[in-house]
Amino acid sequence: MSNEKLTRDQQREAARAKAKAMREAQKKNEGRKKFFVIAGSVLASLAVVAGVIFAVLSQPASVQPGENPSTAFTNGGITITKDLAVAKKASDVDQTVPTIILYEDLQCPACRAFEAPNMPQILELVKAGKYNLELHPISFLDGASVNEYSSRAGSALLCVADTDPSHFLDFNTALYNQQPGENTAGPDNKALADIAKQVGVTDAGTLDCITKATWANWVKNQTPAPNAIVPGTTVKFSGTPAVIVNNQQYSGDLTNAAMFLQWLQTVAPAAAN
Repeated sequence: MSNEKLTRDQQREAARAKAKAMREAQKKNEGRKKFFVIAGSVLASLAVVAGVIFAVLSQPASVQPGENPSTAFTNGGITITKDLAVAKKASDVDQTVPTIILYEDLQCPACRAFEAPNMPQILELVKAGKYNLELHPISFLDGASVNEYSSRAGSALLCVADTDPSHFLDFNTALYNQQPGENTAGPDNKALADIAKQVGVTDAGTLDCITKATWANWVKNQTPAPNAIVPGTTVKFSGTPAVIVNNQQYSGDLTNAAMFLQWLQTVAPAAAN
């Protein structure tokens, strides 16, 4: 007969072979499942990492806690001294000379209205060593910009003060001359770097600092809250421009240079040097 009945030994051997084949097939199946689980986990992890990298690259350059622009050592302000020099340390500032504290927002129309008629005479007095000018770029009007121009422009100004101070005042003026309207998109970081180049900034590190908006978050953190006491004074912050001398704030006509000069010499007579 062609289909002989298997002996018991042959039946047991066939059963063992079948069981072995089933075990090997199950191991292979489990191996494939494990591979796909591991591969899926790796891909998910890579996706998370890619998302984090994208988020980091989309933000202004991070600043470590305690890190400050080197020239903003007086309550976050940049001090201009005799001969229009940007002070690099506290000992560079003549403490016997009255200080004009100015909080500005480079998107603020009222700041520009004050700047045009008053800054030339302020700088003339500072150059002669009769006053110091402590300038604070803040982001009071970031909310009135579609791309947070105030904090980025303030950051750009700090970059120039730190590493190319000879062009600081010219850059400040140039930013006012190209001031965007409120509720509009101001120049992006590359455009801010181009404005810096127009006034003579060539240092690669300075331009890189501007394009990375290195100090944008720092500027935001330096912006006083409404009615907060302005650091180093007893005056409550009410907006920009805030011009404070000897704990008194100017409240006259922003565009009247003669009125401002009279007020200045009343609250803090010029140094006699």
